[in-house]
Amino acid sequence: MELAGSPITKSHFKLGLSCIQKLKHARRKLPQQSQGDDMLKLLAEGGAAVEALARATEPGLLLGGFGSDALARSRVAILEALQAACAGKSTPIYEVTIEHGGFLARLDLLRIQPGQMELVEIKSTSEQDSNNAAPGPAFLRKDGGIRAGWVPYLQDLAFQRELLTQWLRANRAAIAGGAPDAVVPKLLLVNKDGTATAATVMCRENYKASYSSGPRGIRAAVEYVGRKPDRGLLVEFDMSAIVDVIDRDAHAGAEILEGQGLRECMETMRSIVARNRWPDAAESLGNQCRSCEFRVADRELSGFEDCWGRGSADVQGHILTLTRLSNKQCQEAMGAARERGCRARALVRDLPSDRVSPSQIMQRDVMGREVPAPVVVGRFAEDPLGRMRAYDLPGPISFLDFETSAYPIPARVGGAPFEVVPFQFEGHQLPSADASLSKRKRLEGFLDLESADPRRDSVDALIRQFGADGVIYHWSSFERVVLNSVRKVLLGSPAAGDSVRIGFIDTLVGPEGKGGGRLVDLLPIAKSAFYHPDMNGSYSIKKVVPIAWAVPEIRTAFKRGHGASGDPHVYEGDRDPYDGLPAAPRSLLEAVGGLVEGDRELRDDDDNAAGAIRNGGMAMLAYHYVRMFGDAEDRACENQLRAYCGLDSAAMLMVFALMRDHVGGWERRVAKD
Repeated sequence: MELAGSPITKSHFKLGLSCIQKLKHARRKLPQQSQGDDMLKLLAEGGAAVEALARATEPGLLLGGFGSDALARSRVAILEALQAACAGKSTPIYEVTIEHGGFLARLDLLRIQPGQMELVEIKSTSEQDSNNAAPGPAFLRKDGGIRAGWVPYLQDLAFQRELLTQWLRANRAAIAGGAPDAVVPKLLLVNKDGTATAATVMCRENYKASYSSGPRGIRAAVEYVGRKPDRGLLVEFDMSAIVDVIDRDAHAGAEILEGQGLRECMETMRSIVARNRWPDAAESLGNQCRSCEFRVADRELSGFEDCWGRGSADVQGHILTLTRLSNKQCQEAMGAARERGCRARALVRDLPSDRVSPSQIMQRDVMGREVPAPVVVGRFAEDPLGRMRAYDLPGPISFLDFETSAYPIPARVGGAPFEVVPFQFEGHQLPSADASLSKRKRLEGFLDLESADPRRDSVDALIRQFGADGVIYHWSSFERVVLNSVRKVLLGSPAAGDSVRIGFIDTLVGPEGKGGGRLVDLLPIAKSAFYHPDMNGSYSIKKVVPIAWAVPEIRTAFKRGHGASGDPHVYEGDRDPYDGLPAAPRSLLEAVGGLVEGDRELRDDDDNAAGAIRNGGMAMLAYHYVRMFGDAEDRACENQLRAYCGLDSAAMLMVFALMRDHVGGWERRVAKD
């Protein structure tokens, strides 16, 4: 039941701007996927570290807290600071909570000065220092419009300014000397041009983090414990002019709010909540629903199913499972479903052939049919050997997977914000493209949990293990991005041996990093090759590998007794090999909120029944835990990271074998239907 009497929070207001149905789901306290996302927790901790640094560089009053007590303390603090401003004193107040007219917000920093009040939103996002000039180039497109990535931040800031302005007006009688002349909205961001010093670098000597469990999952709090911090990693922008744009047009995605100014959006939401009368969900449906955070496994608590209809997630061939779905395609399928009287059954087959791409046709043709694995549908549209380059280059074929860290506050002195730190790679190798899986070799790999900058060591390990010959497969563009990032750093700060390292990277990524080297991306090849209904429209390696795992000879080649002398590791799991990964280490679970809560968070992520490290976000979390809390010799975490990343590289080999041996158009032709 909707909570008509409770105020609309800042986060709920932003949800409502994007989709009015999300506001309804949030007020009903339906679960969200993001609440159990370990990557979001890690990024939140990154934001908490930035806030801790900001507080250390500008000491002030820290309020915090929740409920009526936080509101009362915030009111007293604001009124006292305003009185001090009349006497010429400035007061920074952190984590201020205000409520007015059915809305509530927590303000990161309120800087109350003589004649002016600065409302500062602290974000871990980075931007270049413009020496406090007008921030137009950073936040605006060439045509003058606001860059899409900044819109949510500016909506947030505009909402806070409007609410604070209303609050000051309502409390005018209690403000000695009157309210300030202006409320200036600002963004305090990570300085993209900044570098970490000994006093600001991310290490145990400078930052102390703690975790607590609450209704929104595990929360991280960070305290700066170093000495004499500097502001080199921080930059502040006056956003008054751009927030004025949001005031006139809130850039709302919700159809009912489209084209309205910020204040109008607030009034519309307040009216809907007060009357508890919500627009028809059909008005909000579109291709954006496929990534809705309220699309959860528990169907009874799924906001997605509230909107689309019960059982919609189970419909074979549902339009939202179509890869690269456009909103126009989605609307056309929904129109056909409405004619049938059931919007839940908007199907891919409702789209005529001239409305779908070749890869979508391959997917459409199998939807709604029973296709038991290991049979896959599709065949290569062209000779796959040329595309895969497996026979073009001499030497073995290899499979490479990186794990990296990218944090707003660098882990090394002189480091830049969000620099990519490849702390691990694992690899598998076949002597040739047509070799039996029993001939595979697992490479030594690389894992550094101690060094703040393992990039050169990781490249040296790549050179030793992958040699000078052979194709190296990866999944998606990530490995290429990582290597290009390392190459840029080596060029900018050369050291002994870097010419060899850069030359090797060039052989992988090609001249100037633009392709043509030994790296070959398997993902686009897989998209052109095959599809199976169990993939649900996704070509994530986690969705594809169960199809390969269902092939008896592939599964047998990796399970216990597989006979591959070069690869001592075995993989278990009934549905896919990731199900066989060991449970997360006790030390990690205890560090991130306690044994029970930590295990629940990891289990909630990615349908993770084992509570294991099984995606990049979890690996980054484990890496950060070891460096900031645990012991670099923590064998349990080390083994988990080895197992997970090693399986990612093995998974590519499994999919390679699936395409080589079981997709029509290759040398061996098996059932295609």
